Amino acid sequence: MTTSSSLSETFDFDAGPVAVERRNRGLHADFMPKPAFPSLACVPSDADDLVDILYWSLWKERWMPFGPFGRTAAPVEQAVRIIAEASIFWAGV
Repeated sequence: MTTSSSLSETFDFDAGPVAVERRNRGLHADFMPKPAFPSLACVPSDADDLVDILYWSLWKERWMPFGPFGRTAAPVEQAVRIIAEASIFWAGV
């Protein structure tokens, strides 16, 4: 993990570096070099200590819930593992 500022950090995944920033209500991640569109977001869930995993839909041009049945909420540590293993986040990398 490399820290570039107090609100932004860079993490090294197998597919390449990912910059994570705190924006609005949640954490947003962009692959490096930064793409023309946002990649994914983790925003606080209604449940304590959980985050919702969202991805940017180019087709709908808005944030969409990630998961086979809609919304996926998980603790941050588990959300990072889910993101690392989900091909939708890495297809364009």
